[in-house]
Amino acid sequence: MKKQFKILRFLVVALLLLPLFIVWLPPAFFEGKVNETLLEGDYFSSLILSFRELGITLLTTMIFAMILSYAIGYLSVLSMTVGRTFSNILNAIESIPSILIALFCYAPVSGALVKTSGSTSTLISLAVFMAAATATVLPEAVRSISIPLSDLYNRKYSVSFRSYGFPKHRILSVLMKTALMRDTLKRVAAGILLKTLVLDTSFGFVIQVGLGSTGTPQHTSPGALIAANRKALLDLFGDGNPAMFWIPSLLLIAISVAFLIILNEKKEND
Repeated sequence: MKKQFKILRFLVVALLLLPLFIVWLPPAFFEGKVNETLLEGDYFSSLILSFRELGITLLTTMIFAMILSYAIGYLSVLSMTVGRTFSNILNAIESIPSILIALFCYAPVSGALVKTSGSTSTLISLAVFMAAATATVLPEAVRSISIPLSDLYNRKYSVSFRSYGFPKHRILSVLMKTALMRDTLKRVAAGILLKTLVLDTSFGFVIQVGLGSTGTPQHTSPGALIAANRKALLDLFGDGNPAMFWIPSLLLIAISVAFLIILNEKKEND
């Protein structure tokens, strides 16, 4: 029964994450499957582009943040001095709202985003947002790695390794490969994805509301698409189409629920 429940949960997660993969299908796939009113204008192409950008942002940020979190978490346990230094830095970062970190990161490159071409501007925007998102997720990610790793190192069986003369870095390398740490890393990755999704959506929404489509930085995001069509939600009896607001909103909710299910699964295993 437990195995069947795991299979069902896997299928549910796969179904909820499907929007991130469907958007990469060729345009011909959507012909005849999408309401004609949604195909009018640039809405549908903007919807596809925003979720493609979201997928790229989630993947690149997760990889970059996981590498840094792994390294900092490992070094924090290896050296108390390094651990205290990083703890102070990450605590300072954590005290700043994530949306402000993103805005601060964009400020130095805002001029370059205006002057450069579309493709170059997109790459710069992606790199800057990835750095901002990584900064916001690092404090919790590093704690989630260093605390269980330190706990494993201080357990009795780790003392036996030390009694045989194993150096600390070698013991930590072995402990990082244990089932507990593998599950921890999976949970950290899911947490990074969820936080990045929230930041991407909220940042895109704020930029769209505050600066509009010609503002700088231009952040291609489902959140920006939701903000651009927020009036359609209220114009139920006019020319607006509420579906333009609800489609990206519901897709984002589905993806968020998938990440929450993954996080809950890892906690149950622990």
